[in-house]
Amino acid sequence: MKKWTIFFISILILGIIMMSYKYDKANTEAQNLQNTIDEKFKIVLSIVYSSFNTKIDEMAYRSALSSVSTAASISEITSYEDQNDNLDVSLYNFYHALRNDESKVKILARADEVRDIFTMLFLDPASKKATDKLMEINDETFFKD
Repeated sequence: MKKWTIFFISILILGIIMMSYKYDKANTEAQNLQNTIDEKFKIVLSIVYSSFNTKIDEMAYRSALSSVSTAASISEITSYEDQNDNLDVSLYNFYHALRNDESKVKILARADEVRDIFTMLFLDPASKKATDKLMEINDETFFKD
């Protein structure tokens, strides 16, 4: 009977050790995935910045539009969204503002300001100041009557 108890406890301890290892490995993989998502988000923000950093022709505009759409799409799953709940909303609204012909002209007239906002977002993607300014531009260009 004593041998079976020792055997059972040994198997139980071995199982706990294996489960701990698997749990730790899963957490590491999840963190690596999150880091990859966050890096991809920052890359997309830099592309938006670059699009507004050049003379805005049709190609640069389409690049900005595409990149803002991508940033808005993945912003919700970044770790930065946990720190700044308006991140996805501000990018999503900005994307729609860029798609609208009337607000497009107004936004392009403020390209320097938009570039500065995306510089702030690139340096600190959770920046509430940057998202507040982006929402302000959205309100003044797209949502204004």
